[in-house]
Amino acid sequence: MRIWRRTICRLVGLGVALASASATQAQGTIRYVDANFSYGPIPGFDYRLLDLDGNGTADFVIDSTMGITTVLQANGDNRMLAFANWDGGALLDPLLASVPIETKPALANQFWAGRAAISACSTIGCLGPWLGVRAYAGIQFRIDEAIHYGWILLENWDWVNVGNVLGWAYETRPGLPILAGAIPEPSTWALLTLGGGLLVWVGRKRHAG
Repeated sequence: MRIWRRTICRLVGLGVALASASATQAQGTIRYVDANFSYGPIPGFDYRLLDLDGNGTADFVIDSTMGITTVLQANGDNRMLAFANWDGGALLDPLLASVPIETKPALANQFWAGRAAISACSTIGCLGPWLGVRAYAGIQFRIDEAIHYGWILLENWDWVNVGNVLGWAYETRPGLPILAGAIPEPSTWALLTLGGGLLVWVGRKRHAG
């Protein structure tokens, strides 16, 4: 019984240490939304509203109504990370996991834009940085006038202006950066809950004995 109690105490201690480390990385302040819906130049899918914080107002729109081009459009003064196209327009930048999303863009060719193309197709084929790509779009948007940073996970088909929104996340504390792909870490808290439950169970067994 003593061995069990020592093992459980060590487990709980490890959970506390991991929880402290996660808090340092601000994982506990990230809100993540799991989603799975399509976009593209098809009626019903060509104007997709993204209400990131669930307040009833769209923060971004994926607009395919022009048919040949799919763009991410910000509402109000929200923004997304983009890079310049050869024609002077903006292309939505597909970010790898762990790229910082913050006030000053992490990469030299990035800038914050209010509208950026995902892909474009015509009779001669399709162009764009997202063709056949699954990556993160870095975004900044306002909640109650405060700026928050987050990401949207997109996957675009490789031969047409069609893709899927797989989810998004944002830092709930205003002004703080977030890493592309960062989500809360529930495993640490599950470990703490399990350890606490085992301690209660052992205590009851000992009392009953």
